[in-house]
Amino acid sequence: MWFAERPLLQVALLEDRLVVDGPRRDGGAGTDPKPLPLAGAGADEPLWRPAMARLAGWLREESLPRARLHIHLSSRFVRWQLLEWQPQLTQSQELEAYVRLRFRATFGAAADGWRVMHAEPMPGRAVPACAIDEALVAELQALRSIGDARVVRIAPYFSAAFDRWCARLGRQTAWFGAAEPGSFTLGLLHKGAWRGLRSMRHPDAADGGWRGVLPAMQAQIALASGLALPQDTPVFLAGCGAIPGRRDAPGLVWLAPEGRHEPAQGLARMAWGI
Repeated sequence: MWFAERPLLQVALLEDRLVVDGPRRDGGAGTDPKPLPLAGAGADEPLWRPAMARLAGWLREESLPRARLHIHLSSRFVRWQLLEWQPQLTQSQELEAYVRLRFRATFGAAADGWRVMHAEPMPGRAVPACAIDEALVAELQALRSIGDARVVRIAPYFSAAFDRWCARLGRQTAWFGAAEPGSFTLGLLHKGAWRGLRSMRHPDAADGGWRGVLPAMQAQIALASGLALPQDTPVFLAGCGAIPGRRDAPGLVWLAPEGRHEPAQGLARMAWGI
């Protein structure tokens, strides 16, 4: 066939494992993929190096020519900031410079080697911004040398999951969290605007370690936001750890996809960004 369709791979890069779902030529998801365990990074290596090495090796082993890759990054590879709206910044170049300046002020000279990204600014609303290593982006782009593979999307898992579920939250005051093995990211929304955003490591505890850090994160974010939150403020969660049919804490809502076209639970959700 002259114009064969590129197979689609959904990939989650984590600190201790790699998750690949695919290839899928029809765009649909199948059964949960088996995660590929990784050795830990060396003392002088970035945390993402083992996952990238395994992904490159896997692509060579599978011999998938012209594959398309959707990459979702663990929070361990992402730095987040919630930046106040600056009405005087009217040009995109000015906002980009401001975001870079804030990351450098917070993280030091290391931020000079990061790629910064931010949400579309809205008048009067804080702007979520994140940064990832430029070296990681370069290695993802270099995968093209393996069978002409193309990385067509790179996104933090937290932002991809929020984009998938934001319509469910509406404009109510609510928490939105993304549970991953060993880490948890939590944001606070009020009338459709972000009022807080944090990530924290935790003991894995069979994908349920986020329960131990959730109350402290809520307290820290609520205090910084200045909002008087009702005790019944709902907590919407995506990611790993959902147990079908479990009766969980009041106000806690697991955002589980329905139907057969998306994985309902487990690490496959991270690969698909849901």
